[in-house]
Amino acid sequence: MTPRDFIANFDTIAEAPNGIARLREFVLRLAVRGRLVPQAPEDEPANRLIERATVKRTQSAKKKTGNKKTTPPSPDMTVSDSEDLPSGWAWTCTAALGVLSPKNQVEDDTKVSFCPMPVIPTDYRESVVSETRRWGDIKKGYTHFAEGDIVVAKITPCFQNRKSCIMTGLEGDIGAGTTELHVVRPFADAVVPKYLLLFYKSPDFLKNGVARMTGTAGQQRVPREYFAHTPLPLPPLAEQHRIVAKVDALMDLLDRLDETRKRRDAAQSAYVNATLHYINT
Repeated sequence: MTPRDFIANFDTIAEAPNGIARLREFVLRLAVRGRLVPQAPEDEPANRLIERATVKRTQSAKKKTGNKKTTPPSPDMTVSDSEDLPSGWAWTCTAALGVLSPKNQVEDDTKVSFCPMPVIPTDYRESVVSETRRWGDIKKGYTHFAEGDIVVAKITPCFQNRKSCIMTGLEGDIGAGTTELHVVRPFADAVVPKYLLLFYKSPDFLKNGVARMTGTAGQQRVPREYFAHTPLPLPPLAEQHRIVAKVDALMDLLDRLDETRKRRDAAQSAYVNATLHYINT
């Protein structure tokens, strides 16, 4: 379906079974393929963002090795030649845009957030609701994250259900939680965290991730390699902000349509029940 088809058939699709869900998925697919908002020639191209991210990755690697000279390995990606991107965009991957699986270092008595899997939301507009714990009680055996990190569930069916979010409102700005999470700490001057989250919730990322899962039935997981190195279409930073704003507006519209349809269906059901009751009395 093209954007023109999307507009022309919006009402029809919305009224179909699971129509609202299908429209939400299509909005996300358009968003990460440069089809939702127009490109602006004056925007700084995405390859400049990737260059800045490379500097940040090198600095991060030096910190881990005690400031010794080191260069992080280049992300290994394979992209089909047929997958053209809009002007100003570039192919990259999560590993190139942030720090993977970061670790926290604070005093054991520090009050922090604890997040089991049930509190990880599926809607990208929802925030995590955490519990307060003592850091010394959860620093081992759990996944670490901090304010602004993005977490993505890696186990089935949580991955398919889009359990992923940007960590905000954490006690002491850090936390730990379920081990069934992939975590990235994005470089803010290279990628808008909410755009990255839209990518993780997009239909193609989920479909391809499911195909790459490993493990036994009921315990299958998306491997770290897929999360870190799957090709990611990166727009200019200004366009990322425009995309996020447009997705927010369209999702709000779909929320209102969904609520209207639910009220209408409830009214019709009540009318039918009242009619049947009248006939049978």
